[in-house]
Amino acid sequence: MKGLMKYLSPFAPDISGAAEVLFKMGGLIVIIDAGGCTGNVCGFDEPRWSSERSAIFSAGLRDLDAILGRDEQMMKKIGEVLRVMGGKEGGGANFLALVGTPVPAVIATDYRALRRMGMNRFGIPTVTVQTTGMDLYDKGQEKAYLALLDEFMVSGNAGRSDSADHADCADHVYGADSIDCAAHADNGTLGILGATPMDLLPSDSIAGVGERAARCGGSLVRVLGESVEDFRDAAAFRENLVVSPSGLAAARRIEEKAGVPFRVSYPLPGGFSAMLAGDISGKRVLIVHQAVLALTIREELLLAYPDAEIDTATFFMPYGSCRHLSEEDDFIELVREGRYDLVIADPLLRRACRGYAGEFTELPHFAVSGNASAG
Repeated sequence: MKGLMKYLSPFAPDISGAAEVLFKMGGLIVIIDAGGCTGNVCGFDEPRWSSERSAIFSAGLRDLDAILGRDEQMMKKIGEVLRVMGGKEGGGANFLALVGTPVPAVIATDYRALRRMGMNRFGIPTVTVQTTGMDLYDKGQEKAYLALLDEFMVSGNAGRSDSADHADCADHVYGADSIDCAAHADNGTLGILGATPMDLLPSDSIAGVGERAARCGGSLVRVLGESVEDFRDAAAFRENLVVSPSGLAAARRIEEKAGVPFRVSYPLPGGFSAMLAGDISGKRVLIVHQAVLALTIREELLLAYPDAEIDTATFFMPYGSCRHLSEEDDFIELVREGRYDLVIADPLLRRACRGYAGEFTELPHFAVSGNASAG
């Protein structure tokens, strides 16, 4: 049956992806739901929730609130939260973020009106992320990045004197060799997009990605999603590095508006691919993860084992030659027909490898299994 999942659990939805981008930025995040979506975000889809805190609240909509569109009721609740956070309305948050769910999607909520209400009433920037709960986490991340850029990015390319000098970076290559870029070793700022816990290696951290990216990004690295200032300053960056497909639309927006070029690659830890796959000379290999990470691992492995045949696939946003899997049956069919010697994927996918006789190496993807420590 099309769309039926017999072996896999539901993937993280767009609501969780949006909240993940907003998590560390010091804003008040309000999810427009009755409570269930917020519980899912904090209880299952945000790995930092056990060790860090963020101001994430549910709008607590009741049936009639949703049906009648009682926005004033929600604004009163938001005002009360802001007073608790900072002593007065608007005093304890850098901004207000309103994140959509199926409820506002069904009743056609006017997000522009909500934004105006938030700004006029509380005197702080208000961002609306029109997620629906029907898309996957990376789509929510993409919408959050774009909403933050639209609200905060200062137009133009003031402070960037090297845009013409580095126009060749706009070729947007991926792969291990794209990280070794001595020609760009100046003091400009390198922005990083798409670096969230759902997209990183299970043993990796946002700080670790930033440190490795700094090898070719100049002395200053800014990971967008750490603070509001990152988005305000985005037009002045020298270059952006996109480490997962959810950051691509934002990188293109910054390039279009401010002329900042971008590259696409995941800065892997030294020796990671060799440790992950071992000797794969002459073997057929399948790597399944978010597309940029999967393609970067592939390129690094092919440098060491050019006679290997390596395919990549993803259930999420496609990029480059990475094959898109629409559903569980697509993965089962790919493994069956591919005759792979090695499959590298989230441990949950092992259950769907029915009849597969080759090796399986675990590469956890939090958005798939919610298990950051497996493997």
